[in-house]
Amino acid sequence: IQDAPRKIIRMVPGIEFVEMWNADHCCGSAGIYSVLEPAISLALLDEKMVHARATGADVLLTANPGCMLQLRAGVIRAQTSQPGAWRGQYVMHVVELLDQAST
Repeated sequence: IQDAPRKIIRMVPGIEFVEMWNADHCCGSAGIYSVLEPAISLALLDEKMVHARATGADVLLTANPGCMLQLRAGVIRAQTSQPGAWRGQYVMHVVELLDQAST
């Protein structure tokens, strides 16, 4: 599922969708991969965070709960500070964005 979440995000008022380079590449979570192969997992995460930072986005969105947790760890690991984070969150599930946008 690739197009549906992007279409939904673009429909939220006040949100500008910016696609991350290699957005379809693994963040390093991949189920228990981060436990079985932590060094490789962290290398993938570090690369993902470089691409995330390059977007200039205030919020990273994902539709995968495992990726959400991994990306949150990446924010801490990369010491990414996003002062414009939407309602105090930098990494969110798409459904969280929709919930907060409706209030």
